[in-house]
Amino acid sequence: MMFWSIMSLIFVLLVTGVIIWRPYFTHYFPIVVVRWSLLIHATAAIVLIHAILIHMYMAFWVKGSITGMIEGKVSRRWAKKHHPRWYRDVEAAEKEVQEKTK
Repeated sequence: MMFWSIMSLIFVLLVTGVIIWRPYFTHYFPIVVVRWSLLIHATAAIVLIHAILIHMYMAFWVKGSITGMIEGKVSRRWAKKHHPRWYRDVEAAEKEVQEKTK
């Protein structure tokens, strides 16, 4: 959810940024649209900054997250605690492979 929120906010910033870009595009839009775009642009920027800070805080707060981001691997215990459905899928796949090799 965090990924799609951040991507949506970046898209909003891109669209509103083009609308309020004075030297090139402002004269194509009515002043009301430009003013609303300024408000939406500023709000989206503030929300995006907070979302990134929260995301960083959560990454450092949850023990084992940084290791997973850097190395691409997490412990079984971490996976079971934070992503139980994924853990069950991996366990089932491993059991299936073990049964086929017997």
